[in-house]
Amino acid sequence: MRKWFLLLTLVALIATNSSLRAQVLLPVPDSLRVINFRVTDYYSHEPIGLAHVMNITQKKGCISDLLGYFSIPFKLGDSLSITAIGYHTKHVLNWGQFNKDTLFYELTLTPKVYQIEEVKISRFSTYDRFLREFANLKLTKTRVTEQQEVIQLYFLKITKGLNLRNLPQPTMGLSFGKDWYQKQNEKVAEAIEKDRKKRIADRKFNAGIVSSLTGLTGNELQEFMEYLKFDENFIITSTDYEIRERILDRFKEFETIKKGKNNTKK
Repeated sequence: MRKWFLLLTLVALIATNSSLRAQVLLPVPDSLRVINFRVTDYYSHEPIGLAHVMNITQKKGCISDLLGYFSIPFKLGDSLSITAIGYHTKHVLNWGQFNKDTLFYELTLTPKVYQIEEVKISRFSTYDRFLREFANLKLTKTRVTEQQEVIQLYFLKITKGLNLRNLPQPTMGLSFGKDWYQKQNEKVAEAIEKDRKKRIADRKFNAGIVSSLTGLTGNELQEFMEYLKFDENFIITSTDYEIRERILDRFKEFETIKKGKNNTKK
């Protein structure tokens, strides 16, 4: 009986040793090798969120979270592609340097540098200067413009030798007084000056100023503005203090007239 017990024990030991050697010699391949990564900026090491990650070999992808972390199956020989807005694309090849037991591996992306065109600062410091410069703006001459100038010079040479004193005033065609361009420039200059005066007047005298001085609003303010009827020349030539003083004086008159009308109705 004792011999049989020793024989069974020996057989069990031999079987156990063979099983252990089989595990060492024939390791089971790890088919689900999920690796943890974190995407950061190359210079600041700040996390890059919402980066697109693609395992090109396995055709599997994911997106990093707001802290730059992501997990993806990444076996030996696989190729990884990481893209993010404002950064250069990064390609990573797994040649055995990554271990699934590691907490995470840091992958850095290099920011893109965009070439921005030069910024031109306009010389027009004020709106008035812009209008003057625009009126005197010299455009590049086209072929049609050059032909028109040649024709104009041709007619000027012809008319210089003619006696034009006894000719009737032309109603159409050539004009022998101020040329059309000069008249247009005068009209533009006149419009610029008129617009300048209007803007000065609107700045020195407007409904907002009158309302802040008198406290009037709505229909009463509109009625008092019609009662004032300040001349544009007075507004431009007067100081702000003189305009406000005139408004208050006229407001007293307006209140007196208004009270008189109310008493008459009663």
